[in-house]
Amino acid sequence: MDEKDERGAEMADLTRIAQVMVEAVNGPGHPSLPERLCVACVEALGTDAAAISLMADTGHRAGVWASDERARRLEERQFSLGEGPGVDAFRSRLPVLVDDLLASAENRWPVLGGVLAAEPYGEPLRRASALPLQLGSSCIGVLSLYHTVPGVPGIEETSDLQVAATTVTLAIVGSFVGTPTEAPVRPWLDGVPLNGVEVDQAIGMIMVQLGASATEALDRLRAHAFAHDQEIDKVAREVVRRQLRFTEEDR
Repeated sequence: MDEKDERGAEMADLTRIAQVMVEAVNGPGHPSLPERLCVACVEALGTDAAAISLMADTGHRAGVWASDERARRLEERQFSLGEGPGVDAFRSRLPVLVDDLLASAENRWPVLGGVLAAEPYGEPLRRASALPLQLGSSCIGVLSLYHTVPGVPGIEETSDLQVAATTVTLAIVGSFVGTPTEAPVRPWLDGVPLNGVEVDQAIGMIMVQLGASATEALDRLRAHAFAHDQEIDKVAREVVRRQLRFTEEDR
């Protein structure tokens, strides 16, 4: 295949990806837009799973959506622990590519690696590509794409990943902005799988209980979730319902 044919094939791949994503955006309202985008990423890119996490610069997360339970739990683990490719991609505003999350040589996230190795939920997700959902200088979250087989993405695949991340960003931002003649349509936020509001409320309550900063309160929430093998939104819900109270002894 000569250089002209290679460029043509690459454009055809990008067109196919864009078409699948457009169909996801314009599809029916259920499942929600982010869930449809996750499924579209799996279909268009040939990955085994995908997840979208919307986050704020404060480190709080508005929600997480995934193509399957494995990806959702992996996103949840990263947020609960405060480490992982998705966390690093959001903080750095740069893509984070991981050949094998379970490799012994992968020591960037030691706690996460140990937790993932012990996960009993189906075939593990090994290879990860985390891409910031960025528009200008603003970052609204992360698109994470997973494979069950370890490996290194090629140049063309890396380009496809960026196309998908850009499309997801524009689709989500567009759902907030709407058009000059139409109001924004974002009912999917009403049923966010992870209740970011409850997490924020819990952080505020822990700040009062311990006289701590927001960062320390989030750290305490994460530590409790990890120590008791619970998801952070479940712990937050217990705090908000006054079923759990943090004391000085928990510091």
